[in-house]
Amino acid sequence: MADSENKVPTILLAPTSPLWYHAAMWAVGGLTLGLLIAFGFVLRDHFQAAGMVLVYRDARAPLIQYRLEKGAWPAKFDFRVPPADLAAFGFTKVVQPALDKAAVNGTWSFTPDSPAGKGIPAVVFAPSTPDTSSLRILLVVDGRLDDGDGAKGIFRVSETEAAFTLKAE
Repeated sequence: MADSENKVPTILLAPTSPLWYHAAMWAVGGLTLGLLIAFGFVLRDHFQAAGMVLVYRDARAPLIQYRLEKGAWPAKFDFRVPPADLAAFGFTKVVQPALDKAAVNGTWSFTPDSPAGKGIPAVVFAPSTPDTSSLRILLVVDGRLDDGDGAKGIFRVSETEAAFTLKAE
């Protein structure tokens, strides 16, 4: 009988660890979960930027070669339908596989007058749906191709397009 009188329900017993310990564990768990989610977004943006960088890098060589051999930049054109005279420089052969790997949908074009100024040629990408996700990806591309600042340098990012300026070198 003495045993049954001393039994206290466990819900009435005092906790074995202090309240601050439980609060700290919940805070650490929440912080870890938040960092993992943020890391997932950053990692996804970096993977998607890899395909975008390929297009800019692969398009640069045939365009500069065209400029050096012809003495002038080609007229403005869309990458999906390049001019016939660029075929001799292997533009479609080089750029088409990179276009297929680009993660963000949009239009790729070449313009002899870039957003950086008149007479400065550029490879321009305009996302089909300009949103924060595509802007984040383009800023990652800017970090890989240039200085990471979308407002200045050879790679400029705005809310509606990204332009990679070319030099005849």
